Amino acid sequence: MDAPDPAARREFFLVDEAGPDSRPQARAETRAKLVLTLSMWGASSALFTLGTILQHSHMAFEGALLRIAMSACGIAICYGLHRLLRRLSHRSFRTRAIAVSAVAPFVAETYAWANYFAFAALYGRTARFVVVDWNEAMYVLSMWTWFFIAWTGLYLAIEYNFDARHEAQRSAELRGMAHVAKLKALSSQINPHFLFNSLNSISALILDGRGGEAERMLARLSTFFRSTLAIDPLVDVSLEQEFELHRRYLAIEQMRYPDLAVEILLPEELRRAAVPALIIQPLVENAVKHGVAKSRPPTRLSITAERVGESLSILVVDSGNPEIERKASGPEGIGTANVRQRLAEYFGDAQSLTLTPGRGWFEARVTMPLAFTR
Repeated sequence: MDAPDPAARREFFLVDEAGPDSRPQARAETRAKLVLTLSMWGASSALFTLGTILQHSHMAFEGALLRIAMSACGIAICYGLHRLLRRLSHRSFRTRAIAVSAVAPFVAETYAWANYFAFAALYGRTARFVVVDWNEAMYVLSMWTWFFIAWTGLYLAIEYNFDARHEAQRSAELRGMAHVAKLKALSSQINPHFLFNSLNSISALILDGRGGEAERMLARLSTFFRSTLAIDPLVDVSLEQEFELHRRYLAIEQMRYPDLAVEILLPEELRRAAVPALIIQPLVENAVKHGVAKSRPPTRLSITAERVGESLSILVVDSGNPEIERKASGPEGIGTANVRQRLAEYFGDAQSLTLTPGRGWFEARVTMPLAFTR
């Protein structure tokens, strides 16, 4: 089987081919090359015709028609150069430029002789393959050589421009795909991390001889997971939904820690605020694991939302034993790192996660741009 020709991917610049694989960008490139070719030959024909008119030639009309016919021949030659460039499309720009530069003088010579014989026939002059005036001959040859080189340069500039656009678009698509994949990967960490901690809680209840409570906790856990598994990690949820999920989660933890007091404060104006789903789940888990579980009852955990200018701020605060000095130093765990990475992927530099320890309490504050769900 023959290897696919990379040049075959480019369309003929005079034909706007339509097919299931044709791209709007390819059609625009075809139109640009067509406009370039017609414009250059049209301008050339118009300038030479104007010169003939200014010389008061008695055959100006016939000369104009012949120049249009010769321009059609020139367009055919440009198509030949187009085919050559297509065949070399997989080569470097330098190789293509050298190839066209080498071919251009021969193409120019061919066109100049064709032009000479055509106008000799029009004016009834005897035409011979003999150079009478070398000065004029070199002038004509150089003029048409540079004409075809100029056409090729503009042709390659059009290709480069559209290729650069395509590469930029492709890069943006790949970055978007990588961004989505990373967000999904980060979101997929949440449920296993949460499940691990929840199963530890159920195991602790069983070891304490509280089998009935462990069974009820398992039932609530399954209900909670049915709610979270239906969430699309790439679609924002309202802050009211986010807080409701954490209210259910903390209801599960209250079965293990009956003295845990939970306070969730959500101002009316922020109920429809848009947030990434389960964005504070690891912070709430950490508050239970490192705060509530290690403090003497009673313990308290609060989740509060507030508006700060054009930003949304969510605070997760746990308080327990005032004799223990909480610390935020040392390497961050999976949960906190997950929150930081998701915030950075969603909001770039327009976000922050601040951890503030104190004597007997610990505060985690998430800040992000304020937006609202529809």
